[in-house]
Amino acid sequence: MAGIKEVAAKAGVSVTTVSRTLNNRGYISDAMRKRIQDAMDELHYRPNEVARSLTRQRTRIIGVLMPEINNAFFCEVISELSKILTQRNYRMMLYQALSLEDKATEYIAMLEANQVDGMIVALRGEAIGHDLRADFPVVSFERLKIDNIPTVECDNEMGGYLAACELLDCGCRKPIMVWEKHSHGKMPAFDRFAGFSRCMEERNMPVEFVEVRQAESKVSYDELARRVFREYPDADGVFCTSDTIASYLMQEAIRLRKRIPEDVKVVGFNDNTLAAMQTIPLTSIRQPIHDMCEAAVNCLMGQIHHEPFQTDMIFPVTISRRVSTRGYETGSDKEEEEAKHEPSKGI
Repeated sequence: MAGIKEVAAKAGVSVTTVSRTLNNRGYISDAMRKRIQDAMDELHYRPNEVARSLTRQRTRIIGVLMPEINNAFFCEVISELSKILTQRNYRMMLYQALSLEDKATEYIAMLEANQVDGMIVALRGEAIGHDLRADFPVVSFERLKIDNIPTVECDNEMGGYLAACELLDCGCRKPIMVWEKHSHGKMPAFDRFAGFSRCMEERNMPVEFVEVRQAESKVSYDELARRVFREYPDADGVFCTSDTIASYLMQEAIRLRKRIPEDVKVVGFNDNTLAAMQTIPLTSIRQPIHDMCEAAVNCLMGQIHHEPFQTDMIFPVTISRRVSTRGYETGSDKEEEEAKHEPSKGI
């Protein structure tokens, strides 16, 4: 059976380089990594994970705690994390926990018992930090800011600002915001609301909003969509803090025979893969999911290997302008492509 020396000889590199690649230590170029992987595949070499785990006291498993894994945004996040971790010879152990009250503490204990090397968490519970060992590698992803825990998030405040500007620039005079306000700590929606409010105040416009009730977010958004138009029948623009909510709003608008975007314009948040595939393509604030996931993994690897890492990372957002605000006449492919790459401006 081939060993690490044979792999090194086949790839034309040193045994040290193969070892560094297997253990994800130091910089290894993509080309070099591929040569080594090709040599391993050709020789049918498989590293002894059990022995390596015992020797290094690591399992090469990363625990991932996500809420609402049926949500399109978190589905994409999970997919990206899985790809990036696989490329680095790590495996992912996934749990769903809607909040701290929803067994998050129990899941953390289970993950630690399984001796995962670290965790990436996207939870709402403020006390989550108290359930983690002080020396345990962890990253908070696009959720709650927790003391002493590195955070990866997008520029949510600027996202809300860009969404309000888009509605006003497209002629809305009675825009509203639909957002999920949570009682347990500061969440991204708070920053999105702050950005939306800032733009409205700069334009001397009233700040009108509808809060998503907990039951609506857990059961169905149908009633929420109906409530929005009952409470604001004259709203000519709606900014939703997720593409999912925006989709329900557009369905309800169509049911009420409101034309999009002539009668009501809609902006979502996330710009998931389905946003452009809607019957009426959705204008949305785009989060750089791949870059955020890569940063989260890099941060975690830095903690695991006791190497320098960034603590609080905020990624710029862009706006993908589509039919739900601009109409078919101005929603050309070229214009949409340019809009996708429009960076968020400094706050």
